[in-house]
Amino acid sequence: SSSVVGISGPPQLAVANPPGGACFCSSEILARIAPVFHGRVVPGSDPIAFFAHERGDARVVKRIAALGDHGRRVLGFTFHRVRDKADVPPAWDNVHLGTTYNRRYFQRLWALARSLGILWKNRRRLGGCGALYAINMDNAVLALAGRWLAGRRIPLVLEIADIQPAILGNGPISQILRAVERRVLARTDLLVTTSPGFVREYFEPVQKFRGEIFLLENKVYPARGLPAAPGRTEPVAGGRPWTIGCFGALRCRRSLRLMRELVEKSGGRVRVILRGYPAGTLADEFLELLGAVPGFEFGGPYAYPEELAEMYGEIDFNWAFDWTDPNGNSAWLLPNRIYEGGCFGVPVLGAKGTETGRWIEERGLGWALEEPLEANLAAFLEKLTITDWQEVKRRCAGSPRAEFTAEGDYAALAERIGR
Repeated sequence: SSSVVGISGPPQLAVANPPGGACFCSSEILARIAPVFHGRVVPGSDPIAFFAHERGDARVVKRIAALGDHGRRVLGFTFHRVRDKADVPPAWDNVHLGTTYNRRYFQRLWALARSLGILWKNRRRLGGCGALYAINMDNAVLALAGRWLAGRRIPLVLEIADIQPAILGNGPISQILRAVERRVLARTDLLVTTSPGFVREYFEPVQKFRGEIFLLENKVYPARGLPAAPGRTEPVAGGRPWTIGCFGALRCRRSLRLMRELVEKSGGRVRVILRGYPAGTLADEFLELLGAVPGFEFGGPYAYPEELAEMYGEIDFNWAFDWTDPNGNSAWLLPNRIYEGGCFGVPVLGAKGTETGRWIEERGLGWALEEPLEANLAAFLEKLTITDWQEVKRRCAGSPRAEFTAEGDYAALAERIGR
């Protein structure tokens, strides 16, 4: 079976389930976690060739910065995606592969084809790299093409942090996509993914992957110097409503509708704060879904990680429901916001029966609620006592911050790639 490399702190923490539920992966995966690296990172002499779909993507920027922070030189091979935000030049040595645009899929295919000529021109630089790191399958195909052009067998690290609905279907296109992915996985030396649910539900049973897996959860990075959140110990005091926060990429229609309905029917007893940006197809109807409901507030984008403490210090509950792909990706992922809320001691709300729900229940850091949520959410908030909330809040506040931050994870990943 696959070798899953645990990366969440001292080895005994990665496999133990102490009182309070401080375990780091689901029980099905824990028994297969290998020892992790905790010493000084010894960087390799050769750079990592980093292939990515968008140089300005938050995950891409974080990964490259973290690898650099832990002693690895990075040579980027990245595209630029035109979006409604300022274009920030890459802070790393970068080879520009082309410009792409949202929803212009044939143009993106053409940009991908044209990038092969750019790789040919840079084949010597690519051949001098010690490892290839590719975000998602399409970039892995490009990285493998670049490896062939360079004429050198360079190890491939493939990161897949989401399982897209298009690859899970039963139609011919889905079958072709899975077949291509299996071919890529067969040529992958290290698979990086962000949730044990992806391993248990997809990579092993569907793709039959038996290679080495590195679990890189969506934890907060960089975390040095983060202040403590101004903790709330008296929620709903003086008539103040229960306050729910949902921060990050806002892409789930059902979440927005549920939160709006909750506020509308609460009679002022529930407030919801949204921060971040509307994503995916939801962006076109975001303002309509938001409406003009008092207590249902959108505060716009925020600076990461500088504003996290202030944001999470203002809320009583951290919304971690996701029904974007309820029978696949949404049920298997572990979202960024559970780690951000963990850093600042905020109880989590999530759906029972999902990977997020299991994460909440194993640690006792919130509540996993059952369907139908339209009724159960309102009933939960009606019945919840301040004492019960304070008990969970104390458990959250007492959890070590290192469980939710990624410095140790990236040190282990940099060391592993170096080998």
